[in-house]
Amino acid sequence: MNFDVFTISALVDEFMDTLVGGRIQDAIDVDTMGLGLEIYANHQRQYLYMSADSDNPRVHVVDDKLRRGLPKPTQLGLLFRSYVENGIVTHISQPEWERIMYIDVEGEKGDVTIIIEPMARRANVLLVKDGIILDCMKRVGPEDNRYRLSLPNHEYVAPPPITNQMNPHEVTADDIYNMLERVEKKTAQTRRVLTGQILGMSPLIASEIVFRATGDTNAKVRDADADALYDAFRAVFEPLLKREWQTGIGQQDGVVSAFSPYAMESLDWQPTETMSEAITSFYGSIAGPDAYNEATKPVQEEIEEAKIKLSSKL
Repeated sequence: MNFDVFTISALVDEFMDTLVGGRIQDAIDVDTMGLGLEIYANHQRQYLYMSADSDNPRVHVVDDKLRRGLPKPTQLGLLFRSYVENGIVTHISQPEWERIMYIDVEGEKGDVTIIIEPMARRANVLLVKDGIILDCMKRVGPEDNRYRLSLPNHEYVAPPPITNQMNPHEVTADDIYNMLERVEKKTAQTRRVLTGQILGMSPLIASEIVFRATGDTNAKVRDADADALYDAFRAVFEPLLKREWQTGIGQQDGVVSAFSPYAMESLDWQPTETMSEAITSFYGSIAGPDAYNEATKPVQEEIEEAKIKLSSKL
């Protein structure tokens, strides 16, 4: 999953510099799972896209003007227009070690928070006021999750705290050695062992660390050297823990296959100016000028057919 903890951290730092203090001039229903904001900040218009798509959740600034892609606005879109439009972005933050972003807005109806949770299969975009959910892109009832309800007029509940994972600030060479020793099946892939053991360790980061240590992202535990793995871990994590971002894209056979806030040796790496630029390169255009026309084509055809029938009767 490309949208890991550090990717969101890099975006938070980017948005703090480019979006905070800006006025939200428009709220846009881009597609069925995505909303956009036109924000005038630092003497220019910025277009922020937020998606709760289960397979490709994301949040980032895009280069092109976002277009309305739905014939009718969603309920959440209407609330964005009511509570967010003409508001000022006051702060952007991230809960520690969570893949969640908070965008605080001082709106005409009071202060609200846009919460983006770009987590595969559990992605969501919520609008919250005084800790209460006004609405969200995906409503989650008690039949789906008893701990975290995502429903209008319910309190927003943050994910449960992460436990049983090591803090990367405190990981030692012995920890890496013991981690490998505890694996019973030595033919297991090392990157899979790393994932979930250390806070912030995503599958993509784990693959990069294993590649740097062994030269093979699929290296098995029996072939991994603990000292080399620890050295690679420190080389990747130390800049991230200092928030020293190296944003860019990784290509394979000429195709963009990953984006990250750290340089990658396991792919053909190309740096970018911002995290948003890297993400946009990966996903491509969000919505072109014809997005609205394409989305409303069935409705337009029905209208034309009705006109033809009416004219024949006349």
